Amino acid sequence: MIIDLPSNNMTVKQALESAMRLDLSDVLILGYDAKGELKVRSSQMTRAEALYLTELGRLHALGKEL
Repeated sequence: MIIDLPSNNMTVKQALESAMRLDLSDVLILGYDAKGELKVRSSQMTRAEALYLTELGRLHALGKEL
């Protein structure tokens, strides 16, 4: 089941605080710094698991049923 965030215009702090209230077991964070460089952080997952989670996110963004 995927639960959308409450808004698509939250600050970084608001988005992270919202995610923390979801009682997640693992996370994958993708973001850009002030220079526009990609930053990636994750908890307890392999690169393969992160890739799988990213693919699920892509399908969700495309409006596909999961």
